[in-house]
Amino acid sequence: MDIEYEATFPNVTVTEARARFTRAGATLVRPRFTQKRAVFHLPAGHEIAGGWARVRDEGDKVTLSIKVVDGTAMTDQKEACVTVSSFDEACTILTLVGCRKKAYQETRRELWVLDDVEVTLDEWPFLAPFVEIEGKGEAAVRRAAERLGFAWAEARFCHVGTLYAEAYGIPERVFNDETPLLLFVMENPFAKR
Repeated sequence: MDIEYEATFPNVTVTEARARFTRAGATLVRPRFTQKRAVFHLPAGHEIAGGWARVRDEGDKVTLSIKVVDGTAMTDQKEACVTVSSFDEACTILTLVGCRKKAYQETRRELWVLDDVEVTLDEWPFLAPFVEIEGKGEAAVRRAAERLGFAWAEARFCHVGTLYAEAYGIPERVFNDETPLLLFVMENPFAKR
């Protein structure tokens, strides 16, 4: 499992983020697109602290990943990922090996590239947009963050559930284990809490 060198900068606006990207000389690689994901608990007896399985349809490809976020440092984010041919079949395989589905989620993403670093503008339902910067190492991510005008001290190294917990004053388990459906076209499940 490889370290995922990624920094998150929450609470941006779409207009502000695009302006930062353009000023820094980033190139828009893929305009806003919708992603769907199914998220699973790992099989009993094979749990990993802070770990889960995910199948994500990105429109142009489908990926199957094991993700682990077991701390708040950049090096605490890990991922093993493969491209698969079918969203539904990948979900079926995970279920057959003992994974339990915990959520279906839809999000929107815009992909930019700055030098050799991917910069995404992510939108999740009922959460302020955020920017993720991912590169081959911490130094590359830091350089991109600086060029984009983000203060490194404000970088976050966490799962999106942490952002929801902070935004709504809820325990992370509400997002991680008690929100089986998250769509833009539904009532906000966190506002009731």
